[in-house]
Amino acid sequence: MPIRQVRKFSNNVKGPFRNLVDVGYGISQVLPFVTELLKVDGPTTLLLQQPEVHLHPSAQAAVGSLFCDVAASSTSHKPRQLIVETHSDFIIDRVRMAVADETHPLRPADVALVYFERRGLDVALHSISIDEAGNVAGAPQGYRRFFLDELQRSVGF
Repeated sequence: MPIRQVRKFSNNVKGPFRNLVDVGYGISQVLPFVTELLKVDGPTTLLLQQPEVHLHPSAQAAVGSLFCDVAASSTSHKPRQLIVETHSDFIIDRVRMAVADETHPLRPADVALVYFERRGLDVALHSISIDEAGNVAGAPQGYRRFFLDELQRSVGF
């Protein structure tokens, strides 16, 4: 069985080759869907469940950027739809930033967010949009409440 090698690229600098089993579990988890996303003749619809699992926050953000690039490029190539179930604010924030970035072709109409809110034994679904400035619009009061509470607690409010 051949040894699979990967290497990191950063700021046009190529790192040394590493054995795939030595670079961390997150990389082995992300490579299958990244290769599907980068295929020119890849599937038109991809369903991804928690692609952020085992990834460092900076890698989660990079995955979010990749999603935006793939979705935006589909407007000029073969249509590609990404349906992503995520708990990662880093991925969502990258989508918001891509919409706000005037140099990126992703537009608010290209993005749909559905927020699942637990209400006792039930779950309510909320459709949330992103405006031209990348702001979340139409979110329920509980959206990101946990993160705001944790932030306030950590800074002593």
